[in-house]
Amino acid sequence: MNHKEVSHRQHKVARLINEALVDILRSGKTLDQRLINYPITITKVIVSGDLKIANCYFLPFNTNLGETELIDALDNSKYSIRNFVTRKIQIKYSPEIRFHYDHSFDNSHKVEQIIKDKINCVYDNHQDTDTKPISKE
Repeated sequence: MNHKEVSHRQHKVARLINEALVDILRSGKTLDQRLINYPITITKVIVSGDLKIANCYFLPFNTNLGETELIDALDNSKYSIRNFVTRKIQIKYSPEIRFHYDHSFDNSHKVEQIIKDKINCVYDNHQDTDTKPISKE
């Protein structure tokens, strides 16, 4: 996998987009009705090298909406969001906004559980060998 260094400009634009997204999601203006009164946290924004695409990762809180429905609601609002972001950050070209559910927290919980299970397994195996009587040969 080819990892290119992220430029200072990419970081700056990502930060500005993140701030603009927080503003519009907090205000609820021109958003799909399904997003009203359901807080969404933008966990990270990754901007492409040419600054034309902004991949925005989010996590919902206190919502009954599923991942697919949330992405659909955000996609229905993305043109208003894009216009708001463009006006707010004042850059020459408006980046395409793409929303992605952030699975990193779910994945870290799964990894943590796997590690705990392995530690318990090793501990249990160690306990088993400690309690067995030593056989005389």
